[in-house]
Amino acid sequence: MNDVPGADDIRIPRRALHVLASAATRDGEPLLSLIREAGRVAGEAITRGIAAEVPLAELDMTDFWTAVNAESGSRSLGTFDWQDPVGGHAELVVLGAADSALPGPETGAPFTEGLLEGLLAAAVGEPVAVVQAPEDGGRAMRFLVGAPTALRHVSLRLRSGASLEQALEGI
Repeated sequence: MNDVPGADDIRIPRRALHVLASAATRDGEPLLSLIREAGRVAGEAITRGIAAEVPLAELDMTDFWTAVNAESGSRSLGTFDWQDPVGGHAELVVLGAADSALPGPETGAPFTEGLLEGLLAAAVGEPVAVVQAPEDGGRAMRFLVGAPTALRHVSLRLRSGASLEQALEGI
């Protein structure tokens, strides 16, 4: 048990909570996609909050992720470590992701995937896709970041059992 009051609390914007609550009234839409959408809304809100303090154009990559980590850390959503792009994709390592304790590997981390998509899409002003990378035995969760079309193919390859290296071939 954690001795710090509220240390295990996850706070999300009211709009993200609304998306989750509305899941009960949306026929035919899988709950995991709604959780991902709630994450996207939360990520957009965090980026907008940062931009309200400092114009994003004035932040370099380090400053942006420092600001994101301050906001996400205060909400118990995890901390993010951006890895420089290699081979046409970039990688984010997340410690303490909000949904890292969801049961079963088949659920993945839909909230965190959406959170990252929302953060980055709001920052760059165009769609960004995020796919959870296979576990590598560490404590952190890894996510690939890139163009939606390219990562759609990577995601399909990963789901069919390809290794990360195989999934990234030709991208």
